Amino acid sequence: MGTDESDDSGPVRIEGFGPGVDGYYDVGDQLSRYLTETANRFFTNERTTKRSIDSKAAFEARRADVRSTVLASLGGLPDRPDDLGVERHGTIERAGYHVDRITFESLQDFHVTANCYVPDADGPHPAVLFSCGHLGPAKTDELNQQACIELVRQGFVVLIYDPICLGERRQYDAPDASDPHVHSGVYGHSYAGQQCYFAGGNVARFMIADAQAGLDYLAERADVDEGRLGATGTSGGGILTTYLGLLDDRVAVAAPCCAVCERSEWLATGKTGDPEQILTGAIPNGVNADDVLTGMAPKPVCIGAAASDFFPIEGVEEVADRAERIYELYDATERLEVIVADAGHASVYEIGAELFAWFCAHLGDEPYTPIEGHDLADEDALRCTATGSVRAAFEDERSLGDVVAAFVDERRNAAASIDDGYDPERIEGALRERLDLARDRCERNPRVTARQEVGDLDVQRIFFMSERDPPIVVTGVLVADPNTAIDRPAVLCFDEGTGALPARSDEVISIAREHGAALVFDPRGVGAVRHREIPTWYAFGPNDHDQIYGTEYTLGHRALELGGSLFGDRVFDVTRAVAFLRSETAADDVHLLGEGVAAYHALYAAGTTDAVGSVEFRDLGPSFYERATGEYPYDPRLLVDDVLGEADVPAVLSALDDRGVLVDR
Repeated sequence: MGTDESDDSGPVRIEGFGPGVDGYYDVGDQLSRYLTETANRFFTNERTTKRSIDSKAAFEARRADVRSTVLASLGGLPDRPDDLGVERHGTIERAGYHVDRITFESLQDFHVTANCYVPDADGPHPAVLFSCGHLGPAKTDELNQQACIELVRQGFVVLIYDPICLGERRQYDAPDASDPHVHSGVYGHSYAGQQCYFAGGNVARFMIADAQAGLDYLAERADVDEGRLGATGTSGGGILTTYLGLLDDRVAVAAPCCAVCERSEWLATGKTGDPEQILTGAIPNGVNADDVLTGMAPKPVCIGAAASDFFPIEGVEEVADRAERIYELYDATERLEVIVADAGHASVYEIGAELFAWFCAHLGDEPYTPIEGHDLADEDALRCTATGSVRAAFEDERSLGDVVAAFVDERRNAAASIDDGYDPERIEGALRERLDLARDRCERNPRVTARQEVGDLDVQRIFFMSERDPPIVVTGVLVADPNTAIDRPAVLCFDEGTGALPARSDEVISIAREHGAALVFDPRGVGAVRHREIPTWYAFGPNDHDQIYGTEYTLGHRALELGGSLFGDRVFDVTRAVAFLRSETAADDVHLLGEGVAAYHALYAAGTTDAVGSVEFRDLGPSFYERATGEYPYDPRLLVDDVLGEADVPAVLSALDDRGVLVDR
């Protein structure tokens, strides 16, 4: 029914919505509910499929599909180098073992810094590849050193290396080297991760390349038994360990720690992960943590977990139960182990002696013997470069940005471009497919929550349904001038949506008088339907809604896991606003105005509907190709997958021009 408001005095003010869409609809968790309900439907299908696996043949067919799906999500894996270019930079002698400080190339001119712990006794020895998580010191961290010392003193060669953006391989220091996002590698992984998403890939492909090069190095050592190669790591290093077990048959045993969690249990926490952990479309494709873990079944696998980890123990237990059913098919349940430490998010060392005993039992020569004391080295002693930076140490060293740009160019060159003569219909089809715009369009059922008279203008606060199953409510403030004939009414897309009111009242009124009507619109998650702040203990700093690990980052990555994107969802919502305004005004077509990130929404909406006659872009950013290959500020609102070539900004602008749409930039 709505309320009537009047404004007869003072400055002209068009009011935005009050809390909860003027009390009509609780939208604080709307996006979370939408994404969770959508995901749960896929989880139900996944469980049904897995319950039907009753033979080794059925499992192995599924495993082959999982491998293909994961590889496709990664954008494939880089070609491994013929020559690792191994260089030795010194040795630290210890009682019974020594530590070689080495570098090698996982890709051409892309060096990996590593420490190799080697027993003094004659080999060949079993070997363990140790992948680090998001920890600034990486290979030199004291707990990581202790784990390596435990293993080397049991007779293992241990290679521990700095992951991309950590240790001596730091990247992207420009924002602020003291920023914990930068120091922990999160910034670099997120920045490069978004660029890889634009190209339809995942930054994990380069991390896997590092790990595979590490296996190559171990296999080439004369003192290593190449048939006994193991892998371990915690957190991000644990995730990488599971990828390696799935994709590289050389891994004989694996012990991922504080990394394995069934996906629905993880989503229930409201948290997110890092791009290397989030494969586009993983949920509808049915790829869960147990699928990656059992990629190496029936080889020995040990799940290291922590009772108070932020990866919920229920998710660990579910993965273990599912994996056990697979190992039962091979009569090999004794090869599957779960060790739970009484700790929070834990290092490999903190998982405890039981883990080292497991390695000895399944890969070693002798039973585990506890050791006393760990002769640790300081960071400088373990460095492989003079300055602690591969970028300074090697003249032709490529940055992660260079490596990503080369991958983006490969993907772009492999696809057709607008120069191949794409017509507007083909571009529109590409947009509909890649942004998932061909979805059900329910009845909008618009409702007015309040009316306001501003001089001779009629102002209504309105919400309507953009989707129904699951439901999505969107909002807008409609300003109509009864004294002006409707001439291409305008949909206004601001980054703040209706949150820009009342500050921008004069501007909105001017546009309404020019066009007869103007709708200030809120797509999902914006303005009056903005999601509440999602708390997470590892967010860096308060009020980081639009920053790394913030609310937008969390929801955006969750949408990618579902095979879509919030970016595409918002484009869809804008097309619904266009249809609504045409219906309200009986206009043949509308004018779209987009500003900032919302300019992209306006552009792509215009590219997928004939109901837009003109568009105006304010501060429209660069193309996605330029973002993927250049240096632009990170923005999680632009998380979207596979938008190069015929789905990129130049292609859409070209299509609008061919259709005769008036474009004002």
